[in-house]
Amino acid sequence: MIGRQFFYKFAATTVAVGILLSAVTDWADAATILKNGSVNGFIRSNSPSLRFRNQSRTGAPLQTALGEDYVFNAQRGDTIQVSVQPEDGSSLSPILVLISSQTGEQVAYEDRGNSLRYQVPATGEYKLLVLGQNNSLGRYTLSVSGISQGTASQSQSTQSSSTQTTDRRRQLLQNEYGLTVLDNCPPARGTLVVVSFPEVDQTYTYCANANRFVRAGEYTYDATSGDLKPGSPVAQTSSQTTDSRRQLLQNEFGLRVLDNCPASRNGLVVVSFPEYGQTYTYCANPNRLVRAGEYTYDISSGDLKPGTPTALNPSSQSTSTTDSRRRTLQNDFGLTVLDSCPASTSSLVVVSYPEGGQTYRYCANPNRVFRAGEYTYNATTRNLEVAKKPQQQQCTIMLAGVCIIR
Repeated sequence: MIGRQFFYKFAATTVAVGILLSAVTDWADAATILKNGSVNGFIRSNSPSLRFRNQSRTGAPLQTALGEDYVFNAQRGDTIQVSVQPEDGSSLSPILVLISSQTGEQVAYEDRGNSLRYQVPATGEYKLLVLGQNNSLGRYTLSVSGISQGTASQSQSTQSSSTQTTDRRRQLLQNEYGLTVLDNCPPARGTLVVVSFPEVDQTYTYCANANRFVRAGEYTYDATSGDLKPGSPVAQTSSQTTDSRRQLLQNEFGLRVLDNCPASRNGLVVVSFPEYGQTYTYCANPNRLVRAGEYTYDISSGDLKPGTPTALNPSSQSTSTTDSRRRTLQNDFGLTVLDSCPASTSSLVVVSYPEGGQTYRYCANPNRVFRAGEYTYNATTRNLEVAKKPQQQQCTIMLAGVCIIR
């Protein structure tokens, strides 16, 4: 088993080449692309763990913290202003870290003022990390300004390969293990490092030139430990490759899930997934993070909460089981959605879902996290973003209390 910490020890001693940083986990999802404006974020207990160095302290070691990462393209001379505003009721104490994607160097750091200012010395892509200081969690609004309008035309060096900026598996091999990844795997692979990434739907294979840390041979990336393990991936059963709940318990919480729950469950982790009309139960061996006992998976926070699930209110199931957008607002954002939007929506949360050439609008009572106003649901980031130009739009069709705008 090849641990990433081995590579980091080497990188930490090579100060001249900069600080090599990247996400410890959650490599499957591409980072959110930033433009001038604001986006909403949420650091939770299952957010990715990201590496950084406290630049305010000379000789400070590499550290990790839970957070979210973003990327943006900037031109030389741009003065980038970044600020983070924790939402009301949030315990988040943010850290802001800026990294040059071209060099891997950490170029800016701020852990006190909730804002960061940076003048770009070279055109290219930059990665922004928003981290929770001292294990703090919560929702926040991230505001960015100063990105010039000409950033759409990137330099050739930043466009050399579209897969390099969007393929997180490739980035992980390059940044975590220092591997030079080939664009394609050749027929003869005897002298190459061949890495398999088994995921829910299929296995992805990458080939790279060997280095002093990773010798030629076949490896499998273990998402639970974050290591490359020698050998090809073990064939999975059909139930294991299609069961997203089982995968979540294995990948997010490092649990070894049993094929079936035994009659006696003492000494086991028993997790219930309540999903609109029925509950799915899984049993697993405990580990250092999850002790034996009964838990319920909370889809809103992404956490395992001690105890058995609370029975769903039958009166609220009819709409939530048929309207996935309404269900998302209720479960993911804690909003109480109204059956229809009234004539005056000034004191409400109004959410627009742009889908397939038309927009669905929902109205809900505000809460501590989402104040009254206009929001747009971003299907890519799965967040509610403050609408740039709030305005009252006329409904073309009213269907089951939902305003549809063509």
